[in-house]
Amino acid sequence: MFWSSKSGISSNYSYSSSPTFVVDSWSVHTGRPKSSSTNALAKISVFIFDKKQFENYLLTYGVIKSKSSSKDKLIIQEAYNVLKTQVGNLAKLKHPNILTLIEPLEEHSKNFMFVAEYISGSLDTIFGSDTNEELEFLQNGVNSGNVIIQRGILQISQALEFIHNRASSVLLNLQPQSVLVNDNSDWKVFGLGHLVKLPQGTNTADYFIPQFSREVPAFMHIPLDYSAPELILDKMLSPKNDYFSLGLLIYFLYYKKSLLNCENSISSFGDQYAKFERQVLQYTSNQFFSKIPEKLRFCMPKLMNRDVFNRFDNISDFIESEFFQDPLIKTLIFLDDLPTKNAQEKSIFLDGLDKILPQFPTPLLQRKFLPVLLELMDQSCSADTRDPECLKRNLQVVIQIGSTLSQLTFHEKVYPHLVSDVNFPILLSVATSTFIDNLRILKDKCKSENFINVILKPLCSHVLSSNSAEIAVELQETLLLKLEIMLECFDFPTVKNFLFPLISQLFVKTTSLTVKNSCVGSFEKMIQEKAIDKYICVESILPLFKSMKTRDPRILLKSLQLFRLFPAFVDNENVIVEQLLPLLWNFSIAPSLKPSQYSDYIDVINKISADIQRSHMEKLKESTGLQSQSESANFNKVIEKPIQRREDPDTQAAKSISVPAMQPRTLAANSRSTSSGASTDKIIRQTNLQKPKTMPPTTEVPKRAVRSPPTKPLILTKGVAQNSPKATRARPARIINNQPKNDADDFEDFDDFVSSTSSPISAHHSRFPANAEAKAAVNVQAQSPKVSNTTPSTAFPPGFSMALQPQRKSSPLNSGDVSVSDGPSLL
Repeated sequence: MFWSSKSGISSNYSYSSSPTFVVDSWSVHTGRPKSSSTNALAKISVFIFDKKQFENYLLTYGVIKSKSSSKDKLIIQEAYNVLKTQVGNLAKLKHPNILTLIEPLEEHSKNFMFVAEYISGSLDTIFGSDTNEELEFLQNGVNSGNVIIQRGILQISQALEFIHNRASSVLLNLQPQSVLVNDNSDWKVFGLGHLVKLPQGTNTADYFIPQFSREVPAFMHIPLDYSAPELILDKMLSPKNDYFSLGLLIYFLYYKKSLLNCENSISSFGDQYAKFERQVLQYTSNQFFSKIPEKLRFCMPKLMNRDVFNRFDNISDFIESEFFQDPLIKTLIFLDDLPTKNAQEKSIFLDGLDKILPQFPTPLLQRKFLPVLLELMDQSCSADTRDPECLKRNLQVVIQIGSTLSQLTFHEKVYPHLVSDVNFPILLSVATSTFIDNLRILKDKCKSENFINVILKPLCSHVLSSNSAEIAVELQETLLLKLEIMLECFDFPTVKNFLFPLISQLFVKTTSLTVKNSCVGSFEKMIQEKAIDKYICVESILPLFKSMKTRDPRILLKSLQLFRLFPAFVDNENVIVEQLLPLLWNFSIAPSLKPSQYSDYIDVINKISADIQRSHMEKLKESTGLQSQSESANFNKVIEKPIQRREDPDTQAAKSISVPAMQPRTLAANSRSTSSGASTDKIIRQTNLQKPKTMPPTTEVPKRAVRSPPTKPLILTKGVAQNSPKATRARPARIINNQPKNDADDFEDFDDFVSSTSSPISAHHSRFPANAEAKAAVNVQAQSPKVSNTTPSTAFPPGFSMALQPQRKSSPLNSGDVSVSDGPSLL
């Protein structure tokens, strides 16, 4: 959460409401500039001192009794003067290892404020906590000879050299709280509130330390735990006071605790120092400083000797000691001065840096090297005159360090510098090989869409469309070797419409056999990866080779490897026979081929031909076999006599019936008058209302129950087959369940229908006496006045019906008195 007030700083900067950490009496807040003209991503630190909180602290602990008394006001004013002196000295002393002031001190009724470069913490907050992220970073940097701490000590020493030799002053406040660490892992001296300027022409002076209580805030006096004995005990001011303080700070860095614990008491300081001297005499210097690196351990007595004349004469002697002669330290020193070097020095440095880069801790590379190199790259691209080699090496180191970043961090910190409108065209033209060599890293660290559209496509177009210069040939060969990465990124339409045309055009236009060979290899890779389809192979690749004029053995043999893949990929006999095999024969008879190379061509031709022959023969056998089976079946159908199946006429006749089986019809008969026709039609319509059920004939006529109709039953009378006078047998009477009509003509018509047909079962009925149902039916018939008995008829049991069909000629069943006619009958 960010907030702002009406002050100048608050109106120009937004900062967090809660402090990131506290150093001395200042609460440090992370902020950003509001102005659009300033880089919005640049972070800054806002230092705020709360007056009200400080004055309440003095009242609470009895340092002052009231805010109104002159004595108490003087104490408060002295504290504020220390803060003003501290910020004022930051504005006066400009050095890379002294905290950089951005906005001067603003005094308000409630607080003091100033803005400085972004600070991530102090040595006290970093080394005083086991969970601090900055401490983890520094501990990771302990590898490679403690290069990060080693460099930090060097930076503090360089700041002291500036203060001593240039400003002729003594710091007097070198402690973990007064050394800050910025975002680039640079160590910055901050505690300038007690800075004392030496008299002109001398390096020593007297120094009076006022008496103060333990409750006085620490920033109001020099830190006794990190002060030299000659200053506290002998009141002697000298630049060598800071040497001793530096030795105490080095002890804190490696042991994570203070060597002296005076608790802001001058009397306690003497006891603590006496204890230290006894321990040094007892264990020797090497044993007492065992955790400190050996080369630095050798310098500790010259920093912390009680006799100031046995210390280093100048802090520059310490800087030139063997401890700082490590190549990595020298590299870091040169890196700090890199913007001031000329192009040749930069190129040499970057070339050597690429080789020793793995020796540096990764966090140091990310936080120190990367920002400096990105700034250098921006400056080089914006300059009027550019050194291509310097830019190429600069880009190489930037990408190599960027490979250690996460994709998100790379996209935030590195990607904008690579693809900016100013940088990218220049980098693409002068550092093309660097982009090609690091395609895999760029693919992994950039977002897919950005990498394809912003980097990869322009790179392919630039390289594959270049002229035939020697450097272009090398770039084209190198890029075609990275074809696998391109196929991973491009989808099928992009390969078809963008990449393949570029390679095809290069294959046609290039005069370099190596590039042409690489193009053939690219076609082969595309087929293997199935990045192109059969259509492209047939319509685009084969025509390229048909028009190819060169017959160099290297191209022909490389082409042969490609042609081996065609039969399985294309899978089209016509294409292989009409286009591929003629092309192979054409290439095989090139006079440039050796016998062994010609033999390779012949082997491929023979194999492809054999495969075609075998495949075609199988197809012919399959088609011929089907045709033979068809012809054989037709021949057999002709010569074989068809088998006539005997089918029951009754069954066939029954299948052709589309109406109920019992379908009476009127036959022409001499014995019937024409007046009965109308009655017969009525009976037929009445009979069709109920579908009769068919019952197969049995040896016995089943007994059937007589169903009583709802009204008076209809009685069927016996009739004579074919209306013959020889009609003999009585048939069981059939009772119709339909509602009988009172009209006598209806019954006469139905009697004519029954008497006009003969049934095969009538003879069967003559052998057996009529059953009870039949007798009952006859009796009912005899009683009915409306039914004529002049013509005998056969009655069917209820539910029994016979199909109307042509009558077969048969012999009489019994005595031969039954005449069988050729007319239709009911079966």
